[in-house]
Amino acid sequence: MVERSRAAMGVTVTNAMTQACAGCAVRHAGLCSALSSDEIADLTAIARRKHLSPGQSLVLEGDTAREFANITDGVAKLVRGAEDGRSQIVGLLFQSDFIGAAPGTGQAQTEPHSIVAVTELELCLFPRQRFDTLLHRYPTLENKLLQQTLDELQLARDWMVLLGRKTAEERVATFLLHVAQKMRNSGCGPLDTFDLPLGRADIADYIGLTIETVSRQISKLRKAGIIALDGAKSVTYVDYEGLKERAGF
Repeated sequence: MVERSRAAMGVTVTNAMTQACAGCAVRHAGLCSALSSDEIADLTAIARRKHLSPGQSLVLEGDTAREFANITDGVAKLVRGAEDGRSQIVGLLFQSDFIGAAPGTGQAQTEPHSIVAVTELELCLFPRQRFDTLLHRYPTLENKLLQQTLDELQLARDWMVLLGRKTAEERVATFLLHVAQKMRNSGCGPLDTFDLPLGRADIADYIGLTIETVSRQISKLRKAGIIALDGAKSVTYVDYEGLKERAGF
């Protein structure tokens, strides 16, 4: 009787995941975009869903990586600690982004960053060993992850240029373009209007400026007619090409 109950529970969970997967807003942009229906069913069979509220951590820096994750809704930040006790935001993760250290190696990995929810965050989690098994079984999945890794590497290189060479105005303009581009690529919304996922303090931390400088540069872009603001976080592009020029492109 107990075994039957467990089996029934397993079917219920699988059915719930299948329904959630079918209605997933990032199915076209995330890992699943590289898979057939049968392959998606195999991935769904090992998945579980998780919700995090703003400020909650998925993992902490130095933890053993036991699961991979795919963001289906919301924004998270990558945080790394310094020896003096301070922390630094080193990256942002959006809808359809994949979370996990070195998939496919079959070995335990240490998380290089803490991953913290910035907004309400919805994720699909996959046990490491079972995900690695699927990764080796389906080359299309492996290729998709490789492409995402290469994209992240290029982004990291671009960010090094931003922090090392760009002016304060160029940094703020580049940040606004980066957020809009990520949201558009993941299907979060139109390119011309979006809500900033970070407050002024976190933006300043992320792009290496002070809060006052970030606020001053955003006001400067607004007064120049390049962006429009609705409240503290809603941004609308008025002059997209002008913003690209201010970003130094």
